[in-house]
Amino acid sequence: MTEYNILKHYVQPLYLNVLHGNFLRRIDKEDVDAFVDSTRVALYEVTDIELIQMYNRCWRHTISASWLCGIGRFPQHLKKIESLLIPSQTCYAGQFHCFALARFDDAESVRVLRSYLDTYLPVGERQYDQEWAIGALRWLDRRHGTDYAQVYLKNSDNWKLRYLDHEYGTLRPEEGILHFQKVMNFVDKYFPEFAT
Repeated sequence: MTEYNILKHYVQPLYLNVLHGNFLRRIDKEDVDAFVDSTRVALYEVTDIELIQMYNRCWRHTISASWLCGIGRFPQHLKKIESLLIPSQTCYAGQFHCFALARFDDAESVRVLRSYLDTYLPVGERQYDQEWAIGALRWLDRRHGTDYAQVYLKNSDNWKLRYLDHEYGTLRPEEGILHFQKVMNFVDKYFPEFAT
């Protein structure tokens, strides 16, 4: 498929709804149904080669690719996701890299999420996708009876935003955990054929 067709078929119908989990805010049933249908069509049409092409483009493409990889559970893309998540060089995409990792639901996903949090906590002036990462890790903890997320949650200093020794705010990991759970509940509701 050409770059234009990838953009038209897989990116444009998805990325604005995927961004920040905006699909959770859609009230109109027709909008939700259209998004779910677009996702489902893309899941059954997209190829690994097209996903790789998407991962090599901008954040709009990569967020859409990770949404699809997460829903369809395509763990063959885990290494690529790791290579994009850890450096955090593009805005927004890390949100759904964390989502895809949680959906892969394995020890490698836990390792990558912990590596990300080890790299970007304490937050300081690097406010990226830490709330999504802790949400994904906590979701995996609940599924497997582990407690990896607690290591990062027990120290409130991890979440403080600072610039030149001045604290100017704080991230809210608890809200990130709740938001992530809502995302996963949405997936289980609207994509039961891929339910966890």
